[in-house]
Amino acid sequence: MRRKTHEEFIQEVRDKYEDEYIILSKYIDSKTKIKVRHNCKECNYHEWEITPSNILIGYGCPECGKVKIGERLKKTHEQFLEQLNKVHGEGVYIPLEKYVNNSTKILVRHNCKKCGYHEWGIKPSDLLRNHGCPVCSSREAKLGINTIWDTDKWMVDLGVSEEDAKRYTSRSNKKITVKCPDCGKEKKMMINDIYKRKSISCSCGDGKSYPEKFVMNLLEQLGLGFEIEYSPDWIDNKRYDFYVSKSNMIIEAHGCQHYNGSFKRIKSTKRKNRTLQEEQINDKFKKEIALANGIKHYIELDCRESSLDWIKNSILNSELNKLFDLSRIDWNKCAEFANKNIIKEVCKYWSNKRYDETTGDVGRKFDLTPQAINKYLKRGNKLGWCEYEPKEELRKSVSKKRQK
Repeated sequence: MRRKTHEEFIQEVRDKYEDEYIILSKYIDSKTKIKVRHNCKECNYHEWEITPSNILIGYGCPECGKVKIGERLKKTHEQFLEQLNKVHGEGVYIPLEKYVNNSTKILVRHNCKKCGYHEWGIKPSDLLRNHGCPVCSSREAKLGINTIWDTDKWMVDLGVSEEDAKRYTSRSNKKITVKCPDCGKEKKMMINDIYKRKSISCSCGDGKSYPEKFVMNLLEQLGLGFEIEYSPDWIDNKRYDFYVSKSNMIIEAHGCQHYNGSFKRIKSTKRKNRTLQEEQINDKFKKEIALANGIKHYIELDCRESSLDWIKNSILNSELNKLFDLSRIDWNKCAEFANKNIIKEVCKYWSNKRYDETTGDVGRKFDLTPQAINKYLKRGNKLGWCEYEPKEELRKSVSKKRQK
């Protein structure tokens, strides 16, 4: 069979495409690629290589082909609206600009009072993938709606500046500089960590958790005397969070380490590292031995979240609600006290106490042991929060006892 000449191939291309394609290299055979130029401004006279057989059966300019495919696949504005309403619901998001394509941002309004009908730019593809309003999802802060200043102003009392409180949401992963309101030390912390811990974990802190201080104030409002870190002889070196002698009651405020979903080893500065399983075995042991030694009421509070609503709900669903009238409890006062530094409160009281008051008297005021008051006052003295001379106070305490 006679092989096609270069001239014959050129004529075939002209017959099919006229002057649309210009052959730039010599034809050898139907399977050997040749270089071709598309005589078209739209693709900037694109040049590429192709087999002669393919160009003759209709395989044209690949660049112009992309445009044609895109035009075939392109949604109309009406089709985009239909998809949008199907994903999010009718009228939830309103496009304020005409749809161009999936990757070209358009201005959108969220039809929602909560975010103040927020408007923002977003790619249609992201909006259709369920990436909704950034304000309602707290990805974006909007003053007057969802900033720390609006939703969690108590964080300012812990050391978050007013400027940052008005700029970020309480769940932000942004690191900011916080200043301890008690000792003035500055440190960098992730905002979300401050929110979760309810503390900036300053070295001047009292070492008490948010749930522990929340329960302390609850018991004080109920007028109940209590002992913290209760460690009777029958429990060896273990401790209970609270003991209320009047009701023969133990209260344990269990943090997240008692409910963590995995059995990974839990790190703690207060005790040896334990897995969740070991933690729960220890909880069971402490409860059983307490009941065996005559404790009448053993209450375990779920305090896995350090928030007013969570702990309040846990208390209301516990035996405490059956034993005591909780209707007059000022829950905001509990939360306010939980955010305070007990050391500073003790030092403040000490600086304004009567001359004849001793550490024992102050301990009774705060439901703390004289030993705990002594420890707090020593730390406060170093921090400049009070003046405390242990030897002098011991002498006064002994003298007061003799006078009795």
